[in-house]
Amino acid sequence: MLQAIFYKEWLKLRLCWMIALAAHVAVVVYLLLSLRSTLMASGVVEVWATMIGRDVLMVNLLMYLPVITGVAVALCQWLEEMQQKRIRLTLHLPMDYTRTVGAMLGSSLVCLCALFALDAGLLAVVEQLWLPRELVWRTFLTCLPWYMAGLLGYIVTSWCILEPQWSMRCLNGLIGLPLVALCFLTAQPACYTTMLPWLVLLLVAVIWLPFYSVYRFKLGKGL
Repeated sequence: MLQAIFYKEWLKLRLCWMIALAAHVAVVVYLLLSLRSTLMASGVVEVWATMIGRDVLMVNLLMYLPVITGVAVALCQWLEEMQQKRIRLTLHLPMDYTRTVGAMLGSSLVCLCALFALDAGLLAVVEQLWLPRELVWRTFLTCLPWYMAGLLGYIVTSWCILEPQWSMRCLNGLIGLPLVALCFLTAQPACYTTMLPWLVLLLVAVIWLPFYSVYRFKLGKGL
């Protein structure tokens, strides 16, 4: 049954994932080409000095891409399900709804993590050819909160869409937006290093919110 759910989600979201993959690869390749061009024009020493002395890592273009991706995936996955009431069929499967919804949420979260890991891997593998290990690691720590914002954006958007009552959807959005905004308080490189464990705990806490919305739908709220 779980394999059938995963396959259904892939068929439903494959175009979205392909577009997201193309967008992420294009942005990362552009950032790497831009870095290479700057290194060739200004010299390695000058670029290193600028990156270290002025806290410039040249990856700001990547800042909002993960959260846009997370929100887009949630919209593609759940909007039609709720508009056409397909979620009712899901809830009538011979399986507990928490496992069914968990498989649907989990499949997208795993794909998002894989996509973000591809971004980080490409950046790290290529940047280490030109930059010292410390700057590569600093770049990863800078990007990590943005990737976590992508996961939060997906969860919060799913929570809002799956909520059957419009008044509660608005309330959920008002609660969820500041949670996502926590990942964008500052663009200072590696400034979230000590806050990362708290962001992980936040992710663990909010992952259960979409289940609560589905439970309310199952009770007939807003119908």
